[in-house]
Amino acid sequence: MGRLITYDCIVQEKLNSIAKLKAVQTGLIIGQYTDQKDFAIRLCPTPQKDDNEDTKSGDTQKKSKKKSDDPIELDEVWICQHAKQLLRALPGGLNILGFYIAAPSDYNTKQQAQLRQILYAIFKTISKNQKLALGTKERVLLNICTVTSKIVCRTFDVTDLKSFANPADWKLQSGSVRWQQVRCQLAVDIKFPIKKENGSLSLQKQIEIGLIPFLKSIQDAHSLLNGVQRESDELLNISKESKKSKKKQSNDKIDRSPVEWHNIELFIPLENNNDINPEILDCTCMMICKGAVQCRAYVHGKATVEDAINALKQDIIRSVLARCEIHCEDLLLIEEEQKDPLVVHELPRRVFACLPQGDICVCDYQFHSDTPSDSLDAFKELLDLDLTEQDIDTSCEVSPTTSALILPEVMDDRLSEFGDVSSHSPMNMYVPVAGVIVAIAVGVASYIQHFNSS
Repeated sequence: MGRLITYDCIVQEKLNSIAKLKAVQTGLIIGQYTDQKDFAIRLCPTPQKDDNEDTKSGDTQKKSKKKSDDPIELDEVWICQHAKQLLRALPGGLNILGFYIAAPSDYNTKQQAQLRQILYAIFKTISKNQKLALGTKERVLLNICTVTSKIVCRTFDVTDLKSFANPADWKLQSGSVRWQQVRCQLAVDIKFPIKKENGSLSLQKQIEIGLIPFLKSIQDAHSLLNGVQRESDELLNISKESKKSKKKQSNDKIDRSPVEWHNIELFIPLENNNDINPEILDCTCMMICKGAVQCRAYVHGKATVEDAINALKQDIIRSVLARCEIHCEDLLLIEEEQKDPLVVHELPRRVFACLPQGDICVCDYQFHSDTPSDSLDAFKELLDLDLTEQDIDTSCEVSPTTSALILPEVMDDRLSEFGDVSSHSPMNMYVPVAGVIVAIAVGVASYIQHFNSS
């Protein structure tokens, strides 16, 4: 018997709709993986491409490939792009479990090598965003026959290019999973220098390199769960376990009480700065990242304290990196703003919406000018969710006021609205290129300092 992947009634409804359509469809499987089994909670179809994107990809394929007689064409790059953006929408604890395709069984058989290649490409694309790896390396390839509705499930070790397909048990679970929710509000206040050798890199690369020590400190952080230090191998929900042992005869009653949040506090170990030989860096600027991040994670009913804490740490890392990536990608559309030192950058804030399961939320990121309708489009495209504006929770994080985007250090340096610096300043230029997000959203503040060569 291979790996067990269980799915709920929501996934079953999606499988039924695929069977009725009898049309070719590809997509991603999201859920939670553990050492013992995987929990699949949603099938997310690959978004349709618009005409411009179809033309571009078509031209590329003509140059790189001879014309194929296959009626089904799979765009590997487009599928990987969907995976990259979908991962940003997932809270801690949820991940992309694998790839599915609904097609005639003869196609699935003939094109196993291509489907396997797509599965590997997906996880190669998103692996750089998985700074905190959780669980197994096996990922799912699900073949759904559009003629007979037969499902064949296999897993591959995506860390081994030579791995063979392993049979897996794709099984409908009885009842619903009771998901446990953990959260924290993380205060961020870090500074990091940009080395002179990295001065020519893109803004995104500079931020990613500068955040490495912070992300490492999150992974190493100690934690309190609901104000108490718990053993890592304890079940997260100990009250439920104790009730079972006390009254076995009450198993005919179903626990319908609302799921409560578990609050986690993280404590980063203090650095030992008594190095007798401190490193002296030749830097071009100093970046400051300030703000607070609303973090959420979800774990299954039998998860341990360690599982919950790791899921929340994953959410922190994923959310901070996602905001930086989205912002820098947006700047690529306005190339001059990325080079302009006078632009104040505000990273996007996080908004949430519930999945049909009810006790799990996914997220989107909004810029100051975005509206709830923009998030509706994102949720529909990435997760195939049909929502209304009232379904989107925008209250968890708020955008800062205009005055809050100016750092006190800049004001002290008497920077004018045109970016001029007083002539008696010890630095040639002292200019903000990113804003402080003082409410909930995260911001990056940067001060570029050009030093006189002595």
